[in-house]
Amino acid sequence: MNKTQRNLWLAFLEEAKANRVYTAFGIRAMEENHPEVAQLFLEVAGAETAHAISHLKVVGQVKSTLENLRFVVESEQYETSRLYPKMIQEAMDEGRSDAADSFRLAMNREHYHLGLFTEALKEFERKLGSPARTPAATPSKTNVGDGATARPAARDGQAVPEVKDEKGRIASLTRIREVVFGMQDGLVSTVAVASSVMAATSHRPIVFVAGLTSAVAGTIAMSTGSYLASQAEKELHTAEIEKEARELETNPDEEMAELIEIYQQEGLTTEEAERMAERVASDRTLWLKTLTEKELGLSLENLASPAKDALTMGVSFLMGAIVPLVPYFFIGTTPVIWLSIAVTVAALFVVGLVKARVTGKHPLRAGLEVMVIGTGSGLLGYLIGTVLPGMFGLNMTP
Repeated sequence: MNKTQRNLWLAFLEEAKANRVYTAFGIRAMEENHPEVAQLFLEVAGAETAHAISHLKVVGQVKSTLENLRFVVESEQYETSRLYPKMIQEAMDEGRSDAADSFRLAMNREHYHLGLFTEALKEFERKLGSPARTPAATPSKTNVGDGATARPAARDGQAVPEVKDEKGRIASLTRIREVVFGMQDGLVSTVAVASSVMAATSHRPIVFVAGLTSAVAGTIAMSTGSYLASQAEKELHTAEIEKEARELETNPDEEMAELIEIYQQEGLTTEEAERMAERVASDRTLWLKTLTEKELGLSLENLASPAKDALTMGVSFLMGAIVPLVPYFFIGTTPVIWLSIAVTVAALFVVGLVKARVTGKHPLRAGLEVMVIGTGSGLLGYLIGTVLPGMFGLNMTP
């Protein structure tokens, strides 16, 4: 490991970051009507830019215009197709609409920049007579398995089964999403179909046909949807990990600087961060694993399992869909609607209890949450089945 090269990258990152921070401070000082302080911030920001550029040149990152254009196009493609969409989704998941808006604004501008740079690259290559070559937006596949196989945690050279088992247990528990989603959707959709058809026709065989058709179609749709979504997630995460592996192979000094900065942000001193980073970098597999987890928030060990997700979703949906139809096996009159809704509500409450047990949430609150959804859906289905035929002058009762 070339310590000087690593230090140059570390210095570049610090200087570039300082430039943006000082510029932001200068703008705020202007907004608060302190021009003398704003001038100081902006002057120092300019100096930090000069330092950053100097470091970047020394590490050899500033190349020919053709190479620079190709690099920028590839970087812009990565930001617009991978980086910002992931950040926007994570911000929305955490309820940070302000951050999502900021990411979205930047992504839209990056799309515009990508178009400009792509056209400039094509024109420049035509000018030089160089073969047109625009970097692909999706990173090409490489073998991450070579030297990048995830290993369980170890102590004194011995694997720790407890840690590995815990990771497997957590991975299995995360599938509670498919269980809850599948059963809830199966219960709610089927009780709505059965109650509306029964209210409209009062004919039990039609209810069975409609309910079973809805159950089977829903099972297929939910299973395939879960498989495709999980497969897309796995491919995206794999591509990100492979990209990180290539960066680690082609530019280890920059990656080392980034790792040091990550440890500094976690509270370590510069010396402690450097020692920790050097210890991690001594094992290439551990280095890649650490970067993917700390920088990308991904794990080599916990990639999605599309087949398991699809099976879990399908079975859960089908189990949930059968429950509202059970009362129709025994009763063929209109009151069966309310019995079906009651059974569904009870089942939804049980689903809420199971979810609460796994997630540690309040059982009663979780049960009531899904009960409200089930009750509302059943009532809505009943109203649709009774009100709509009357609105159109239809009498579907045999």
